[in-house]
Amino acid sequence: MSAGDYAYVNAKIGALRSWMLTPGEYRSLCEAASLEECMSLLKATHLGKGIAKLGEEPEIPQVEALLFSELASEYGRLVQGVRKEAKMVLQRLYRKFVADTVLKPLLRLKSAGVPQEALQDLFYPSQPLPKQVLAKLLGAEDVREMVESLRDTVYHKPLAGALSAYQEAGVAALTTALDGALYRELWSSTGSLSTKDRRIARDFIGREVDMRNVLTAFRLRGSEFTKLEQQLIPVSYRVGRDVLAAILSVRHLSQLATEIHGFAYHSMVAALLKEYETIARELPLGAEFMPASQEAPAQVELFSVLPFELALRRQMLGAYRGAFRGDRFHIGVPMAHLFLRENEIRNVVTILKLKEAGAPAEGIEKALAM
Repeated sequence: MSAGDYAYVNAKIGALRSWMLTPGEYRSLCEAASLEECMSLLKATHLGKGIAKLGEEPEIPQVEALLFSELASEYGRLVQGVRKEAKMVLQRLYRKFVADTVLKPLLRLKSAGVPQEALQDLFYPSQPLPKQVLAKLLGAEDVREMVESLRDTVYHKPLAGALSAYQEAGVAALTTALDGALYRELWSSTGSLSTKDRRIARDFIGREVDMRNVLTAFRLRGSEFTKLEQQLIPVSYRVGRDVLAAILSVRHLSQLATEIHGFAYHSMVAALLKEYETIARELPLGAEFMPASQEAPAQVELFSVLPFELALRRQMLGAYRGAFRGDRFHIGVPMAHLFLRENEIRNVVTILKLKEAGAPAEGIEKALAM
């Protein structure tokens, strides 16, 4: 695509980025004396206009749903602002966003037995799905009916195909099937991009897929490869099946940086491990995380990967921010902006939840990806 094809989105994103939360604003939110004061400060930011519509004391899930709803509208404007092949990539990125912020949370909640009336309060009416589809989802009696309500959408086929596995493996079978289908079509859509756009888009998507597959393999270490294969995202970038199979036998994340032949992220993991140690020590409330795999045999060290995931998010922030340096007329700019906006929302929700739990300001700030 030519530079002119990205002129609109560059101008639009430039304006949007000027409103994003600053380190000082994050600090103020973390240092608020109470959840109420934190919410009041949040209403004074660029995120506050919509939140104010929720009333004086909105629930945190309502705030989260509304912010993701607003980001969905932002997706729509950026999708319409590009032409040709880039539009298809952003549209498919949007489908993944809908799955992550609406469908997978709903499936998990319904599978956990959360009643219909409780779900109604957790999802804002203008969520990024047609209102009639969302109404059917929220009104479904069970997970199977929820899947059926998506029959006229792109999400139905992978979910319907995983229903039999759901009976034995639980909701993870559905979310894995959804991820696999959406990442596969997203990766496929990059094939028609220009050489430069394809390289940038595949680097962003490929890194994310690689690390998600690595973490899945690490959680399942000690298991057979056939079990791992059922949960992998079927896209290969720099991490092949041989590397993922080798990860099943490691005892500690540090081995990824030193002992796995052909692992493409040695230096990245080494840097992440240094940050991991700090994160694991400093997360607020003593952060009692579940072990990486409850099925690992006794000789395999049980080890939480959640601090590692936070460290990874911080690393990815650096990659996405790099899209705004130098030449900005490429698909990486809208992709990076959307990732950074989603990260901003996740930071805000983290602050609100930890503030509600009574975590200290310095602990909350250490739990953010900034």
